[in-house]
Amino acid sequence: MVNKYIKAYKRYRTPVLAVVATVILVWSAVWSFDVPWQDIAEYLLLCVLGVGFIALLAAALVFTVNKLRG
Repeated sequence: MVNKYIKAYKRYRTPVLAVVATVILVWSAVWSFDVPWQDIAEYLLLCVLGVGFIALLAAALVFTVNKLRG
């Protein structure tokens, strides 16, 4: 039982720490430098849309290559 918990902890440690670090960075920008929440939300939306667009292009490329290969 403990071994299973340790294995799950090691698997999710890096992604969880990345999310926590990002939240702390955003919190610091808002509280320390008086960046409005609306600006942060706009940048977040722009990043999500940009990553989604890149993922869509990658999926289209993979689909095209698979169709060409037969």
